[in-house]
Amino acid sequence: MSRSVAWVAHLRSGGTTPWRAFCAQMPDTAPAPADAADIPGAQQLEALRRLNQVGRPSPTLVDRVLAGDLVGRGRGDLGLLGEPHVRFGTPPVDPAELPTTELLRVLTGLLAEDVVRTGLPQRPAGRRPRIRRVRYQLSGDPWLAVPMRAELARHGYPPGGGRAVTYLVGRDLGGMLIDAWTRRSLVDGAAGWEAWLRKLRRADRLPARADLARQARWWARRVGPENVRIVTDPALVPSILGVDLALPRPPVLAADALDLARRISPLVGLFAGPGHREELMLHGLVPRLARVPGAPLALPQRFEGWVARRARLVHEELTGGDYAVLGDPALVLGGPGAAAAPDASGRAGGSPSEEAVLTLALRTLLENDPHSRVEGA
Repeated sequence: MSRSVAWVAHLRSGGTTPWRAFCAQMPDTAPAPADAADIPGAQQLEALRRLNQVGRPSPTLVDRVLAGDLVGRGRGDLGLLGEPHVRFGTPPVDPAELPTTELLRVLTGLLAEDVVRTGLPQRPAGRRPRIRRVRYQLSGDPWLAVPMRAELARHGYPPGGGRAVTYLVGRDLGGMLIDAWTRRSLVDGAAGWEAWLRKLRRADRLPARADLARQARWWARRVGPENVRIVTDPALVPSILGVDLALPRPPVLAADALDLARRISPLVGLFAGPGHREELMLHGLVPRLARVPGAPLALPQRFEGWVARRARLVHEELTGGDYAVLGDPALVLGGPGAAAAPDASGRAGGSPSEEAVLTLALRTLLENDPHSRVEGA
Protein backbone atom coordinates (compact mmCIF):
# COMPACT_ATOMS: atom_id res chain seq x y z
CA MET A 1 0.00 0.00 0.00
CA SER A 2 1.40 3.41 -0.94
CA ARG A 3 1.80 6.07 1.73
CA SER A 4 -0.91 8.29 0.23
CA VAL A 5 -3.45 5.45 0.17
CA ALA A 6 -2.47 4.45 3.71
CA TRP A 7 -2.82 8.05 4.96
CA VAL A 8 -6.28 8.35 3.45
CA ALA A 9 -7.27 5.14 5.25
CA HIS A 10 -5.70 6.48 8.46
CA LEU A 11 -7.75 9.69 8.23
CA ARG A 12 -10.94 7.82 7.35
CA SER A 13 -10.55 5.81 10.55
CA GLY A 14 -10.27 8.98 12.65
CA GLY A 15 -6.50 9.43 12.58
CA THR A 16 -4.84 12.78 13.23
CA THR A 17 -1.20 12.16 12.29
CA PRO A 18 0.10 14.89 9.95
CA TRP A 19 1.27 13.82 6.50
CA ARG A 20 4.99 14.46 7.07
CA ALA A 21 5.01 12.52 10.37
CA PHE A 22 3.03 9.70 8.78
CA CYS A 23 5.59 9.44 5.96
CA ALA A 24 8.42 9.26 8.50
CA GLN A 25 6.72 6.29 10.18
CA MET A 26 6.00 4.42 6.94
CA PRO A 27 8.67 3.99 4.27
CA ASP A 28 7.03 4.04 0.86
CA THR A 29 7.84 0.66 -0.65
CA ALA A 30 4.63 0.24 -2.63
CA PRO A 31 3.94 1.64 -6.08
CA ALA A 32 1.95 4.85 -6.39
CA PRO A 33 -1.79 4.41 -6.93
CA ALA A 34 -2.65 3.69 -10.54
CA ASP A 35 -4.83 6.76 -10.72
CA ALA A 36 -3.71 9.72 -8.62
CA ALA A 37 -7.18 11.19 -9.09
CA ASP A 38 -8.40 8.59 -6.59
CA ILE A 39 -6.49 10.45 -3.87
CA PRO A 40 -8.35 13.54 -2.61
CA GLY A 41 -6.59 16.90 -2.70
CA ALA A 42 -4.31 18.04 0.10
CA GLN A 43 -6.90 20.64 1.17
CA GLN A 44 -9.64 18.04 1.68
CA LEU A 45 -7.30 15.64 3.45
CA GLU A 46 -5.99 18.27 5.85
CA ALA A 47 -9.54 19.49 6.50
CA LEU A 48 -10.49 15.94 7.50
CA ARG A 49 -7.43 15.62 9.74
CA ARG A 50 -8.38 18.85 11.53
CA LEU A 51 -11.97 17.62 11.80
CA ASN A 52 -10.73 14.44 13.49
CA GLN A 53 -8.87 16.59 16.02
CA VAL A 54 -12.09 18.38 16.97
CA GLY A 55 -14.46 15.42 17.09
CA ARG A 56 -15.63 12.18 15.55
CA PRO A 57 -17.14 12.67 12.09
CA SER A 58 -19.55 10.06 10.77
CA PRO A 59 -18.64 8.05 7.65
CA THR A 60 -21.10 10.15 5.68
CA LEU A 61 -19.46 13.39 6.79
CA VAL A 62 -16.01 11.95 6.04
CA ASP A 63 -17.14 11.23 2.49
CA ARG A 64 -18.54 14.74 2.13
CA VAL A 65 -15.29 16.35 3.24
CA LEU A 66 -13.09 14.23 0.99
CA ALA A 67 -15.36 14.92 -1.99
CA GLY A 68 -15.86 18.59 -1.12
CA ASP A 69 -15.44 21.21 -3.80
CA LEU A 70 -12.98 24.06 -3.38
CA VAL A 71 -15.01 27.26 -3.42
CA GLY A 72 -13.89 30.82 -3.98
CA ARG A 73 -10.54 32.06 -5.19
CA GLY A 74 -7.47 29.93 -4.67
CA ARG A 75 -5.56 26.98 -6.02
CA GLY A 76 -7.03 23.77 -7.40
CA ASP A 77 -6.74 20.39 -5.69
CA LEU A 78 -3.13 20.02 -4.54
CA GLY A 79 -1.02 16.89 -4.46
CA LEU A 80 0.88 15.52 -1.48
CA LEU A 81 4.52 16.46 -1.05
CA GLY A 82 6.79 13.48 -1.71
CA GLU A 83 4.31 11.61 -3.89
CA PRO A 84 4.76 11.18 -7.65
CA HIS A 85 3.18 14.03 -9.59
CA VAL A 86 3.05 15.47 -13.06
CA ARG A 87 5.80 17.90 -14.01
CA PHE A 88 3.45 20.74 -14.81
CA GLY A 89 0.83 22.58 -12.78
CA THR A 90 0.84 23.51 -9.11
CA PRO A 91 3.58 21.71 -7.13
CA PRO A 92 2.55 19.35 -4.31
CA VAL A 93 2.45 20.59 -0.73
CA ASP A 94 2.75 19.51 2.87
CA PRO A 95 -0.94 19.69 3.91
CA ALA A 96 -0.07 20.92 7.41
CA GLU A 97 1.46 24.06 5.90
CA LEU A 98 -1.61 25.06 3.91
CA PRO A 99 -3.02 28.52 4.71
CA THR A 100 -6.17 28.52 6.80
CA THR A 101 -8.09 30.06 3.90
CA GLU A 102 -7.46 26.95 1.78
CA LEU A 103 -9.10 24.73 4.41
CA LEU A 104 -12.01 27.13 4.77
CA ARG A 105 -12.61 26.81 1.02
CA VAL A 106 -13.51 23.16 1.63
CA LEU A 107 -15.58 23.70 4.78
CA THR A 108 -17.63 26.75 3.80
CA GLY A 109 -19.10 25.00 0.78
CA LEU A 110 -20.25 22.11 2.97
CA LEU A 111 -21.67 24.49 5.58
CA ALA A 112 -23.59 26.41 2.91
CA GLU A 113 -25.12 23.12 1.75
CA ASP A 114 -26.20 22.51 5.36
CA VAL A 115 -27.83 25.94 5.62
CA VAL A 116 -29.84 25.35 2.45
CA ARG A 117 -30.79 21.80 3.43
CA THR A 118 -31.91 22.82 6.94
CA GLY A 119 -34.04 25.65 5.57
CA LEU A 120 -36.10 27.96 7.74
CA PRO A 121 -37.67 27.20 11.12
CA GLN A 122 -41.39 26.60 11.14
CA ARG A 123 -43.29 29.75 11.95
CA PRO A 124 -46.53 29.42 13.89
CA ALA A 125 -49.57 30.32 11.84
CA GLY A 126 -50.89 33.58 13.22
CA ARG A 127 -54.12 35.43 12.72
CA ARG A 128 -54.09 38.27 10.25
CA PRO A 129 -53.58 41.41 12.35
CA ARG A 130 -56.06 44.25 12.36
CA ILE A 131 -54.48 47.13 10.47
CA ARG A 132 -54.02 50.19 12.66
CA ARG A 133 -53.01 53.32 10.87
CA VAL A 134 -49.77 54.94 11.94
CA ARG A 135 -48.28 57.04 9.17
CA TYR A 136 -44.55 56.43 9.15
CA GLN A 137 -41.55 55.25 7.19
CA LEU A 138 -38.70 53.63 9.10
CA SER A 139 -35.23 53.66 7.62
CA GLY A 140 -31.67 54.49 8.65
CA ASP A 141 -29.46 51.70 9.98
CA PRO A 142 -30.96 48.61 8.25
CA TRP A 143 -29.60 46.18 10.85
CA LEU A 144 -31.81 48.03 13.35
CA ALA A 145 -34.67 49.27 11.17
CA VAL A 146 -35.55 46.19 9.11
CA PRO A 147 -36.50 43.90 12.05
CA MET A 148 -38.39 46.80 13.65
CA ARG A 149 -40.43 47.34 10.48
CA ALA A 150 -41.19 43.63 10.23
CA GLU A 151 -42.40 43.47 13.84
CA LEU A 152 -44.53 46.59 13.44
CA ALA A 153 -46.15 45.17 10.29
CA ARG A 154 -46.73 41.82 12.02
CA HIS A 155 -48.75 43.62 14.69
CA GLY A 156 -50.82 45.63 12.23
CA TYR A 157 -48.66 48.72 11.81
CA PRO A 158 -47.40 48.57 8.21
CA PRO A 159 -45.25 51.48 7.01
CA GLY A 160 -46.61 54.06 4.61
CA GLY A 161 -49.66 56.24 4.43
CA GLY A 162 -50.27 59.69 3.10
CA ARG A 163 -47.90 62.37 4.41
CA ALA A 164 -45.97 59.76 6.37
CA VAL A 165 -43.07 61.00 8.44
CA THR A 166 -39.74 59.29 7.74
CA TYR A 167 -37.78 58.27 10.83
CA LEU A 168 -34.09 57.50 10.34
CA VAL A 169 -32.90 55.24 13.15
CA GLY A 170 -29.22 55.26 14.01
CA ARG A 171 -26.68 55.19 16.79
CA ASP A 172 -22.97 55.96 17.20
CA LEU A 173 -21.04 55.87 13.94
CA GLY A 174 -18.74 53.05 15.06
CA GLY A 175 -21.81 50.95 15.81
CA MET A 176 -23.43 51.83 12.50
CA LEU A 177 -20.28 50.77 10.64
CA ILE A 178 -20.39 47.44 12.45
CA ASP A 179 -24.09 47.12 11.60
CA ALA A 180 -23.50 48.00 7.94
CA TRP A 181 -20.75 45.41 7.58
CA THR A 182 -22.79 42.82 9.49
CA ARG A 183 -25.81 43.11 7.22
CA ARG A 184 -23.68 43.33 4.09
CA SER A 185 -21.77 40.21 5.12
CA LEU A 186 -24.95 38.24 5.73
CA VAL A 187 -27.06 39.42 2.81
CA ASP A 188 -24.90 40.89 0.04
CA GLY A 189 -21.37 39.57 0.50
CA ALA A 190 -18.46 41.66 1.76
CA ALA A 191 -14.70 41.87 2.04
CA GLY A 192 -13.13 41.11 5.40
CA TRP A 193 -13.84 43.54 8.24
CA GLU A 194 -10.51 45.35 8.32
CA ALA A 195 -10.07 45.29 4.53
CA TRP A 196 -13.52 46.89 4.20
CA LEU A 197 -12.60 49.60 6.73
CA ARG A 198 -9.28 50.30 5.01
CA LYS A 199 -11.05 50.86 1.70
CA LEU A 200 -13.52 53.28 3.30
CA ARG A 201 -10.78 55.22 5.09
CA ARG A 202 -8.66 55.42 1.95
CA ALA A 203 -11.62 56.90 0.05
CA ASP A 204 -12.63 58.95 3.13
CA ARG A 205 -16.28 58.08 2.70
CA LEU A 206 -19.00 56.33 4.68
CA PRO A 207 -21.27 53.62 3.29
CA ALA A 208 -24.82 54.88 2.76
CA ARG A 209 -26.14 52.47 5.39
CA ALA A 210 -23.97 54.10 8.07
CA ASP A 211 -24.31 57.74 6.97
CA LEU A 212 -27.35 59.32 8.65
CA ALA A 213 -26.61 62.74 7.16
CA ARG A 214 -26.49 61.37 3.63
CA GLN A 215 -29.73 59.45 4.16
CA ALA A 216 -31.39 62.55 5.62
CA ARG A 217 -30.45 64.57 2.52
CA TRP A 218 -31.87 61.87 0.25
CA TRP A 219 -35.17 61.67 2.13
CA ALA A 220 -35.43 65.45 2.43
CA ARG A 221 -35.29 65.76 -1.36
CA ARG A 222 -38.00 63.14 -1.63
CA VAL A 223 -40.47 64.09 1.13
CA GLY A 224 -39.23 67.48 2.38
CA PRO A 225 -37.01 68.13 5.43
CA GLU A 226 -40.08 68.85 7.58
CA ASN A 227 -41.05 65.17 7.18
CA VAL A 228 -37.67 63.76 8.19
CA ARG A 229 -36.80 62.87 11.79
CA ILE A 230 -33.47 61.58 13.08
CA VAL A 231 -33.76 59.03 15.91
CA THR A 232 -30.41 58.61 17.68
CA ASP A 233 -31.64 56.05 20.21
CA PRO A 234 -33.46 52.97 18.79
CA ALA A 235 -35.21 52.40 22.13
CA LEU A 236 -37.27 55.55 21.51
CA VAL A 237 -39.01 54.22 18.38
CA PRO A 238 -42.12 52.67 20.05
CA SER A 239 -42.94 55.82 22.02
CA ILE A 240 -42.26 58.06 19.01
CA LEU A 241 -44.72 56.04 16.91
CA GLY A 242 -47.18 55.75 19.79
CA VAL A 243 -47.29 51.95 19.77
CA ASP A 244 -47.24 49.68 22.80
CA LEU A 245 -44.74 47.16 21.46
CA ALA A 246 -41.34 45.87 22.49
CA LEU A 247 -39.50 46.12 19.19
CA PRO A 248 -36.68 43.64 18.58
CA ARG A 249 -33.01 44.47 18.71
CA PRO A 250 -30.78 42.38 16.44
CA PRO A 251 -28.45 39.87 18.10
CA VAL A 252 -24.83 40.71 18.83
CA LEU A 253 -22.82 38.04 17.00
CA ALA A 254 -19.35 36.91 17.97
CA ALA A 255 -16.80 38.34 15.53
CA ASP A 256 -15.62 34.87 14.47
CA ALA A 257 -19.18 33.63 13.93
CA LEU A 258 -19.97 36.67 11.83
CA ASP A 259 -16.88 36.18 9.68
CA LEU A 260 -17.80 32.54 9.11
CA ALA A 261 -21.28 33.64 8.02
CA ARG A 262 -19.68 36.17 5.65
CA ARG A 263 -17.77 33.37 3.94
CA ILE A 264 -20.84 31.12 3.72
CA SER A 265 -23.34 33.73 2.50
CA PRO A 266 -22.43 33.93 -1.23
CA LEU A 267 -22.54 30.14 -1.48
CA VAL A 268 -25.98 30.00 0.14
CA GLY A 269 -27.15 32.40 -2.55
CA LEU A 270 -25.60 30.19 -5.21
CA PHE A 271 -27.07 26.93 -3.90
CA ALA A 272 -30.51 28.24 -2.89
CA GLY A 273 -31.14 30.38 -5.95
CA PRO A 274 -32.13 34.03 -6.29
CA GLY A 275 -34.25 35.57 -3.58
CA HIS A 276 -33.64 32.99 -0.85
CA ARG A 277 -30.28 33.98 0.62
CA GLU A 278 -31.50 36.77 2.90
CA GLU A 279 -34.20 34.65 4.54
CA LEU A 280 -31.92 31.63 4.98
CA MET A 281 -29.09 33.69 6.44
CA LEU A 282 -31.08 36.02 8.70
CA HIS A 283 -33.74 33.58 9.89
CA GLY A 284 -32.02 30.24 9.41
CA LEU A 285 -28.34 30.71 10.28
CA VAL A 286 -28.18 33.87 12.41
CA PRO A 287 -30.33 32.56 15.33
CA ARG A 288 -27.93 29.66 15.62
CA LEU A 289 -24.80 31.80 15.36
CA ALA A 290 -26.21 34.09 18.06
CA ARG A 291 -25.64 31.23 20.52
CA VAL A 292 -21.93 30.97 19.65
CA PRO A 293 -19.83 32.47 22.48
CA GLY A 294 -17.04 34.88 21.75
CA ALA A 295 -16.01 38.50 21.68
CA PRO A 296 -18.18 40.70 19.45
CA LEU A 297 -16.94 42.74 16.52
CA ALA A 298 -15.31 46.05 17.42
CA LEU A 299 -13.65 48.95 15.67
CA PRO A 300 -9.85 48.43 15.53
CA GLN A 301 -7.98 51.17 17.36
CA ARG A 302 -6.14 52.41 14.26
CA PHE A 303 -9.47 53.41 12.68
CA GLU A 304 -10.84 55.28 15.71
CA GLY A 305 -9.40 58.67 14.76
CA TRP A 306 -10.90 58.54 11.27
CA VAL A 307 -14.29 57.39 12.59
CA ALA A 308 -14.32 60.11 15.26
CA ARG A 309 -13.62 62.79 12.63
CA ARG A 310 -16.36 61.48 10.33
CA ALA A 311 -18.77 61.25 13.28
CA ARG A 312 -18.20 64.93 14.08
CA LEU A 313 -19.06 65.84 10.48
CA VAL A 314 -22.28 63.82 10.66
CA HIS A 315 -23.14 65.42 14.02
CA GLU A 316 -22.54 68.93 12.66
CA GLU A 317 -24.72 68.34 9.61
CA LEU A 318 -27.59 66.80 11.57
CA THR A 319 -27.64 69.51 14.25
CA GLY A 320 -27.19 72.29 11.71
CA GLY A 321 -29.81 71.02 9.27
CA ASP A 322 -33.55 71.38 9.05
CA TYR A 323 -34.27 67.95 10.51
CA ALA A 324 -35.79 67.28 13.91
CA VAL A 325 -33.46 65.15 16.03
CA LEU A 326 -35.24 62.85 18.50
CA GLY A 327 -32.86 61.74 21.22
CA ASP A 328 -29.48 63.13 22.18
CA PRO A 329 -27.62 64.26 19.02
CA ALA A 330 -24.32 63.53 20.77
CA LEU A 331 -25.15 59.81 20.65
CA VAL A 332 -23.98 59.72 17.03
CA LEU A 333 -20.50 60.59 18.29
CA GLY A 334 -20.35 57.58 20.60
CA GLY A 335 -16.85 56.69 21.72
CA PRO A 336 -14.01 54.32 20.86
CA GLY A 337 -15.44 50.82 20.63
CA ALA A 338 -18.80 52.01 21.92
CA ALA A 339 -20.63 49.55 19.71
CA ALA A 340 -19.02 46.45 21.15
CA ALA A 341 -19.93 45.27 24.62
CA PRO A 342 -17.72 42.65 26.30
CA ASP A 343 -18.77 39.04 25.92
CA ALA A 344 -19.83 36.79 28.79
CA SER A 345 -16.21 36.20 29.80
CA GLY A 346 -15.56 39.94 29.97
CA ARG A 347 -13.47 40.12 26.80
CA ALA A 348 -13.80 43.29 24.80
CA GLY A 349 -14.70 43.10 21.13
CA GLY A 350 -12.18 42.69 18.36
CA SER A 351 -11.62 41.55 14.80
CA PRO A 352 -12.17 37.98 13.58
CA SER A 353 -9.33 35.47 13.83
CA GLU A 354 -8.91 33.09 10.88
CA GLU A 355 -7.81 30.23 13.13
CA ALA A 356 -10.83 30.74 15.39
CA VAL A 357 -13.10 30.89 12.33
CA LEU A 358 -11.64 27.58 11.14
CA THR A 359 -12.23 25.94 14.52
CA LEU A 360 -15.81 27.21 14.54
CA ALA A 361 -16.36 25.91 11.00
CA LEU A 362 -15.12 22.45 12.02
CA ARG A 363 -17.30 22.34 15.14
CA THR A 364 -20.36 23.58 13.27
CA LEU A 365 -19.93 20.96 10.55
CA LEU A 366 -19.81 18.23 13.21
CA GLU A 367 -22.83 19.66 15.03
CA ASN A 368 -24.82 19.77 11.79
CA ASP A 369 -24.42 16.01 11.32
CA PRO A 370 -26.62 13.96 13.68
CA HIS A 371 -24.24 10.99 13.57
CA SER A 372 -21.07 12.97 14.33
CA ARG A 373 -19.96 14.35 17.67
CA VAL A 374 -17.74 17.12 18.99
CA GLU A 375 -15.07 16.15 21.52
CA GLY A 376 -16.04 17.30 24.99
CA ALA A 377 -19.61 18.17 23.96
